[in-house]
Amino acid sequence: MKLWKKLTIMLVSAFGLGAVTMGTAQADTHTDFINRMSQPVLKISRQNHLYGSVMMAQAALESNWGTSGLSTSANNYFGVKGNYDGHSITMSTAEANPSGSMYNTLAQFKVYPSAQASLNDYAKVLRGGTTWNPFLYEGAWRENASSYMTATNIVAENYATDSNYASKLNKIIADYDLHDRFDRTSANSTDADTSTRLTPGVDYANYDGTATVKPGTIKFYNGVPTSTDKAKVIRTKQLANKHVKVMSRGIVTKDQTIWYQVKSGSVTGWIQITDILGLKND
Repeated sequence: MKLWKKLTIMLVSAFGLGAVTMGTAQADTHTDFINRMSQPVLKISRQNHLYGSVMMAQAALESNWGTSGLSTSANNYFGVKGNYDGHSITMSTAEANPSGSMYNTLAQFKVYPSAQASLNDYAKVLRGGTTWNPFLYEGAWRENASSYMTATNIVAENYATDSNYASKLNKIIADYDLHDRFDRTSANSTDADTSTRLTPGVDYANYDGTATVKPGTIKFYNGVPTSTDKAKVIRTKQLANKHVKVMSRGIVTKDQTIWYQVKSGSVTGWIQITDILGLKND
């Protein structure tokens, strides 16, 4: 065999092997990221009635699979600006001017104590929207979006300027079977999509405790009622003087009224803090 042919074969083989090795390493890195984030994504997507596949895909895309400076130094997996409990980091970011041209500038980004805190903050934005429009992402909620693709379209329309953002999310979801892994497994009666009704403009938090319901007629709702979202009253007298399990807290951001999700037997609903006694955090 001539020398140049032998060298050509060797080079092609080397480059081919390198490409395979690089592709395998990348796939392993991506799989490791999904495995590492899977438990908090499942938990938070269930609690907030969001598509876990979309949450995972967006975390991967925004953080470059957990390798971005923001994700490694600030646990910020969604590129969220501002400060979190007073903590922020200044980093360079690309912005678009009115004509559409890109330029680099410095901006403050939130620093989170953990990946779970970043995911919780992201879920809060999708469920609560913005101060000027609490319903901005309602089309991405599982009760409104018939598929994860509907949700990615809503998220892309309001979260990013990249015209290919939705297709990028959908590709990640398809390539790594995220729909089967994160959406189908969360569609059961113990999850938020059937056991709770989440209201825009309400700040939710988990609460593990007990309390006693006040005597008399108590208004008991299937969700936190607000001036713009009238939750249905589902119980009145049945819970009087009952010792109940407290599961969640909801604070209406507009008027700061506090509500608690309580459970008695098989019945779950929300009552205002003024209608319970002896609230105890376990």
